[in-house]
Amino acid sequence: MRRRDFIKTTAAAAVLARVDGPALARKAGRQGRVRLKVGILSDIHIKLIDPGSVDTFVKALEFYRDQRVDAVLIAGDMADTGMATELRMVADAWYKVFPDDRLPDGTAVEKLFVYGNHDIEAWKYGYVKKRSNHEEIKADRLVKDRAAIWEELFHEPWSPIYIKDVKGYKFIGGHFANNKNMPGLEEFLRQHASELPAPGRPFFYFQHTHPKETCSGPWVWGQDNGEVTALLSEYPNVISFSGHSHTMLTDERVIWQGAFTSVGTASLSYVGGIGGRENSTLFGSSDKTVRQMAQARGRDAHHGMLMTVYDDQVMLRRRDFGRDEDLGDDWVIPTSVLSRPLAYGRRAEKELSPEFGRGAAVSTARHSGKDRGGTALEQMSVTFPTAPRTGGTPRALDYEVCVEVEDVDTWKTVLTKRVYSETVWLSDKADAGGTVRCEFGLFELPAGRPFRFAVRPCACFGHKGEPIFSDTMSVEMSGQV
Repeated sequence: MRRRDFIKTTAAAAVLARVDGPALARKAGRQGRVRLKVGILSDIHIKLIDPGSVDTFVKALEFYRDQRVDAVLIAGDMADTGMATELRMVADAWYKVFPDDRLPDGTAVEKLFVYGNHDIEAWKYGYVKKRSNHEEIKADRLVKDRAAIWEELFHEPWSPIYIKDVKGYKFIGGHFANNKNMPGLEEFLRQHASELPAPGRPFFYFQHTHPKETCSGPWVWGQDNGEVTALLSEYPNVISFSGHSHTMLTDERVIWQGAFTSVGTASLSYVGGIGGRENSTLFGSSDKTVRQMAQARGRDAHHGMLMTVYDDQVMLRRRDFGRDEDLGDDWVIPTSVLSRPLAYGRRAEKELSPEFGRGAAVSTARHSGKDRGGTALEQMSVTFPTAPRTGGTPRALDYEVCVEVEDVDTWKTVLTKRVYSETVWLSDKADAGGTVRCEFGLFELPAGRPFRFAVRPCACFGHKGEPIFSDTMSVEMSGQV
């Protein structure tokens, strides 16, 4: 019988009734003992040319040490340019905080690390080849002997895929081999089938690239070809962790539930959002037109998680290690395989609309500016406050800004843009005081015709709040300077 074809008994139905329901972004009742604590990081990108890049990593490790974790998981991209020297910096930081892989009281802390694409192949990327020290990078590339260097630095055997037991919980780690799949995973799972728990108790899998169309949906950059998704779908109790895309932990879609559970691990180096917004990256977007705004990136945001496992739930505490603050309430994953409260469709049904605060207003300003391609032109800035999380409503993920023209007794939308706020990757508290700006080229606006801007806050799963409006205006001329 296949793993997912488990028996649905009357008793199991009772379990479903107990654990099903809203489970995301809330403080859950912590019943029973803490079974396991694991620090979760990805994409730390330690740089030889920037020794300060180690500081945030050390800060995160010290936090995990103080939380008395049982293990730390890093889902790839440790060495930014793939140098053995950079990986040595990672190892030195680890043993500085966890000498001999132990807490100060001697309790063991397990390493759950895997290589990512930067560890293996960044030495040959175009931007790295342009560096004056490229020959040094090439000569020191760890991929020349990834196994021997790993064993020297981390004092443990290396294999492409491995399994570890941490306090009775199984972790399977797959090192980066290519962007498409995890060679050998099917056979590995078959060989270790007897070690994996029955449904109802979780086990964990981690790799660098996202299993296709799981965490952050079909839109996110950094997905594999779907082979891993198909394999993991046989195990309803597996929780998968993956990195690569740097997608911020303030986007609720980072957790996906379908046949299994998949979680994106963001990045300790910097974070970003999914494409399709006026100020998002064009990388991986189907829209290759020149945008009117510079790309927004959370260069000063350093995200990671603390996972706590209980008998009936797994809790993920999201944290910004640059600011030493939690990003919001804990995320909760029920361990019952019958419960799928984090499925996108179910969360969309229950999602409330974000709303602007009382007195929120839209302001506009015409100015000379540049589009993302550097072309000088006349622009109009549309500025408004964020729609923060309040008692019963979520914070906005992004904002819809529409140009509406007056047409007799109604208003018609002639252009729509989406934009992230400048605080989208910060904590709930920081986002509450944020501002949002959206740029329009004057040539995009209706010339000689009354129009206004309508702005709506948008939640992660599609719900939109009530709009706020700018004054009605008109422009006498439009076009580039």
